[in-house]
Amino acid sequence: MTVRIRPSMSGDLAAYTVMMQATYESAYVDESIGLTKACFSPEVFASDDTRDYLQSKLVNNDTQKSWMAVDEGAIIGAVTIEAHGSECKLSGFYVLPDYQGRGVGTMLWQKAVEFADGRAITLDIYTHNKKTIQLYEHWGFREDTTQPRLYYHWPEWPEGLRAEAMCMRREGSQV
Repeated sequence: MTVRIRPSMSGDLAAYTVMMQATYESAYVDESIGLTKACFSPEVFASDDTRDYLQSKLVNNDTQKSWMAVDEGAIIGAVTIEAHGSECKLSGFYVLPDYQGRGVGTMLWQKAVEFADGRAITLDIYTHNKKTIQLYEHWGFREDTTQPRLYYHWPEWPEGLRAEAMCMRREGSQV
């Protein structure tokens, strides 16, 4: 494994979409709450709505940075972070299941922390994603109980299906 981290490029959309679909399917399927594999199928990831969302995560400018983890030309992970005044918002942070536990996420996380430059970092995460919540807690995040719980519904999901998410926060100036 020879992983390198590089800034995202607009031409990454197709490979990024494939990686994101695989990681969402791995991380978020929970049939007990109605989130089936079909909710994160390649067809859902081919929708205009999802494509536009993913394209927005590939932007690099003064207030948003996005990095790709690449192994032998294949995108295996990604992270996006946006600056909003005195804090940053982390999103699109995923690593393919076969590469988890090998330091890829840590390399991407270091890029995000470097960009945050001591600012607080916030994120939202599905509450049923316990493994990733534990990882964020290890990195100093705590649930932000001042923020309400969020309930997401993708247009492609069955009517009435909502996935609960919570906000997490990591205070600034942490090393």
